[in-house]
Amino acid sequence: MNAKRGKQSGAQSTARPFNLFPTIALATVGFLYLLYYAQRAGSGDPAYNPMNLPKTILLIPPNDAEAILITKLSEAIGLPLLLSKQQHGATLDLEPKIVEKIKKSGCEEVIVVELPGTKTEEKIKKLGVKLTIIDHHHYTGLDRAHGSNGKLLPSSLEQFLKMFRLTDARLLKLGFTPRLIRGIGILDRGFVWALLGEGYSKKEMQSVLTFHDELTAPLHDPKTEARKEKIVEAVWKKRKTWNGYFILETDADISLRPRVSRLIAVELGKPTSLIIIERKRKLIYVQESKHAMKLFKAFGGFTFGLDHNWGYHNEPGKKTVGLNEVKAVLS
Repeated sequence: MNAKRGKQSGAQSTARPFNLFPTIALATVGFLYLLYYAQRAGSGDPAYNPMNLPKTILLIPPNDAEAILITKLSEAIGLPLLLSKQQHGATLDLEPKIVEKIKKSGCEEVIVVELPGTKTEEKIKKLGVKLTIIDHHHYTGLDRAHGSNGKLLPSSLEQFLKMFRLTDARLLKLGFTPRLIRGIGILDRGFVWALLGEGYSKKEMQSVLTFHDELTAPLHDPKTEARKEKIVEAVWKKRKTWNGYFILETDADISLRPRVSRLIAVELGKPTSLIIIERKRKLIYVQESKHAMKLFKAFGGFTFGLDHNWGYHNEPGKKTVGLNEVKAVLS
């Protein structure tokens, strides 16, 4: 080996001189890249270093358009997911073996979207895992509708977009249409009236509603949708009027509220005060009312739509709230 090296050292080399410039340039770019994301991570915003995403898990029940879209966006940016199978009214305390799942995942942070449950939240914190809440609703004994400044929070989708810095440019790069994406967040926050209030044209509003329907299509059975729409039309025709409210009642096992809201948007084109009773599902709602928070303080339940809407689930063991009780508060 030594003889070979000596021979080579005495010969005239025909190899190209080694150029350090590409190596130095690459190292510099890499350093600046890491510095850039370190600064973003240090700012408290988890849009952070993409390398940190595997250490973060998002827990969400994809049970409506907003949640389904957050799920799709999470998949697009490589954010690990835990999907809850719970429907509306989902709570963290009812999520099967969730603390065990989080512990096994080895994650350092869990982001929980619209799954309230303070008992389980405390158990998660005891694991040493950072808990981040995304929500914008009032629940009995739990205010997730307001920020620390007392102001109403934006929708969960809008919070998610901000948290992960999903700008219009990034959304486009990921293959999404920003106007539609942001429209779903606005729709969840304040229905079509919020869309119109933020400059969406009626044509754009309809595009957002169509996109909403595409997102929620997997949640519905096409074979039963036509029957449900007929039930809604029949309930609407039989509506009663009381003290400035339309009262709509059904014994059918259907989600009447969103369907009636859509019907009103199309036929009346303006916010309309409603009392909706879904007996089979044991739910009562009051929509587009300045007294929504008054009802919440009287009975608990939950609020939505900028605190203009209230709902209550008559679960076993809870106080029963019906039309007469609601009327007494609204009178």
